[in-house]
Amino acid sequence: MTTRPLKDLADIVRSKNAGPYRITFDILFKDKDRYEAVRATGAISAESVARAYGIDVSQVSSFFEIDMANAIKITIRRPRAQGSSGDGDMYGCQHHVPLMLIAVPVG
Repeated sequence: MTTRPLKDLADIVRSKNAGPYRITFDILFKDKDRYEAVRATGAISAESVARAYGIDVSQVSSFFEIDMANAIKITIRRPRAQGSSGDGDMYGCQHHVPLMLIAVPVG
C-alpha cells in the first residue's frame, strides 16, 4: 500500500502550548473529503501520535476528531515544563514536525 506523510494531505499541522505542561496539535483540512479519507485510514490516532513522539500512549491526554471543522486535535504532556531548563521551544510551536511525518495510506 502506498503512503504519504500527513504534511502532504493536511492543509495545516501546527502545535502550541496548552498551558505550561501540555502541547496541543491541530490538523486542519480545507476539504471535507480529504479529512474524511485521512480519518478513515485510522493512521492518525493516540497510538500513532505516541509512537511518533516516542512516548507512552498514556502521555496523550486528549484526541478529538471534529467533523464539523474538518479537524483533528491532540494534546500531549510536554516533555519538559514550559520555560524549564532544557526547554528548547518556549511557545510549543515547533513540536509538530513528528506529527507531519506520520505515514497515511492513500489510494
